[in-house]
Amino acid sequence: MKRYAWLLAAPLLVGCSQIDGLQPVSGVPLSTVGIAANQVLVAKKVPIKTAPICTESATEFICTGATLKDEPITVKVPNDQAQVMTITVGGKQIFTGPVQDVIEASGELR
Repeated sequence: MKRYAWLLAAPLLVGCSQIDGLQPVSGVPLSTVGIAANQVLVAKKVPIKTAPICTESATEFICTGATLKDEPITVKVPNDQAQVMTITVGGKQIFTGPVQDVIEASGELR
């Protein structure tokens, strides 16, 4: 019976190594900003040709895209605790508000 004990323990050990392998995915805040920006653009019925692609620096997130009329879409979010997102389309500001509020509001709609 003792020689079969390792068979029972093996799945537990494999599970541990899988859990240890799950590391926080880099870019999660960046992805969240992109998702929030897209939700606002869809809600505002902005005709999107190129969805905003986001980049991150030490101080801010910046996303750029284009409308069907080739107007620039710009999303700026300071990389701070508040993360207040500002979205402009064709140079006109269409939205300002916390990223977290946008994410939470979209969750309530479903």
